[in-house]
Amino acid sequence: MQKCGFDRMRYRLALSAGLISAVTLLLSGCMVGPNYHKPSAPVAPAFQEPAPPAPVSPNGISYSDWWKVFNDPMLDNLETQADAANRDIKISIARVDETSASTSIARSFLFPTVGAAPSVSRFREAQNRPNNGNTGGLAKTQNDILLPLFASYEIDAWGRIRRSVQSAHATQEATEADLRFVRLGIEATVAIDYYTLRTIDQQLKIVDQTLIDFTQALSLTTDRFKKGLNSDLEVAQAKTLLDQTITQKQAFQMQRDQLEHAIAVLLGRTVEGFSLPDQPSNPTPPDIPIGLPSDLLERRPDIAEADRNVAAATAQIGVAKAQYFPQLSLTGFAGYESVNATSLLNWQNTIASLGTSAVAPIFTGGRLKAGVQQAQAVYRQSLAQYEKTVLVSYQEVEDQLAALHYLEGESRSEASAVVDARQAEMIATQRFRAGLVGYLNVVFAQETELANEQTAAQIAGQRMVASVVLIKALGGGWAGGNTP
Repeated sequence: MQKCGFDRMRYRLALSAGLISAVTLLLSGCMVGPNYHKPSAPVAPAFQEPAPPAPVSPNGISYSDWWKVFNDPMLDNLETQADAANRDIKISIARVDETSASTSIARSFLFPTVGAAPSVSRFREAQNRPNNGNTGGLAKTQNDILLPLFASYEIDAWGRIRRSVQSAHATQEATEADLRFVRLGIEATVAIDYYTLRTIDQQLKIVDQTLIDFTQALSLTTDRFKKGLNSDLEVAQAKTLLDQTITQKQAFQMQRDQLEHAIAVLLGRTVEGFSLPDQPSNPTPPDIPIGLPSDLLERRPDIAEADRNVAAATAQIGVAKAQYFPQLSLTGFAGYESVNATSLLNWQNTIASLGTSAVAPIFTGGRLKAGVQQAQAVYRQSLAQYEKTVLVSYQEVEDQLAALHYLEGESRSEASAVVDARQAEMIATQRFRAGLVGYLNVVFAQETELANEQTAAQIAGQRMVASVVLIKALGGGWAGGNTP
């Protein structure tokens, strides 16, 4: 008898589930609101600024390790540390996890909610209670044991839940693209700070060599003054130039320390104990394949993020429009109820209920209309933001192409200027030794030589920084990895 009761209970549950499924299939084919369409943006056929020579096939730059195109082991080490420990990257990873959980929550509403609510109670009824005829007019004490399962389900007749899932999933994809964008930004900042620091190393090398020359010049003028060959004014000029250069060196050292501090934080480390060895150099920028402007739509993670925000906003219009229609729900429960535990699972003690309800808006004071208008306004914002992101991406690439183009010309001109300045300083020094010119000519020549050597170092560093920024503007690589 007990087994028969179980079978009938299963039959009722199966019947209820079948009814829910049938109604769901009947009504779930409709989704109000617009469907997502990939937004369009103005795309130029080619970049206006001249591109540097580069191989046709971009096989050397990938998403995962684009910085290796610079062929610098120290930079490789720093970038690896930053990817593993940078706090902004960790924050973005947590945001991805958050939106992933939100997507799962939104998807859960596509399924029924089932819960159990077992209860045991014992109560006493008074003798003089109303309708006491059933117990012979006597007081009564009894048990009530309940073992029910409750189920509720919202029929997604108008697609509100499915649109919510679409919006949540698109938002999740947007945060995934934002993670890539944050990671790319951190990586680029590490490289920029690194090459700025190397530029300072080169300038410090120039200053150190200049200090040797200026110390010798001060010694020369002092000796000549003692011999009566020049005035004390020339000694003061030589000492002034030496002191100015020492001050300049201290300023460079301060900038270098601050850059080390910034890199340490980017690597997720404390400043204490972190340092980078001196490495003066004038590296040559790598060849960077540019591609076409349309490639940016697939490469740049911020464009992918903006596109996904458009998709999320599109789905939210459907969510808002679905509020106009009745909300259909199925509710039910099935289980057992008895006054004692021994007979609880008997067939005669089964209980069940199945019902449906509809809640339709009649008057909301314009709230639903305003909700749709709000969702549409958010969509227009996201669309305009997408278009702006695309336009800004083109500008950033064009800016760095222009920078590399003109910096290359500056580098050649400044290299010639350095050679000329060194020649002029040598001639001025020789003439001063011969007593043909005053020391002011030597001072001017030395200052000119120092300024041109420092300018050459700055230009070399700017070319490396512009190369880093160009790779970032192009999306951080496009070979050996998936697009964002």
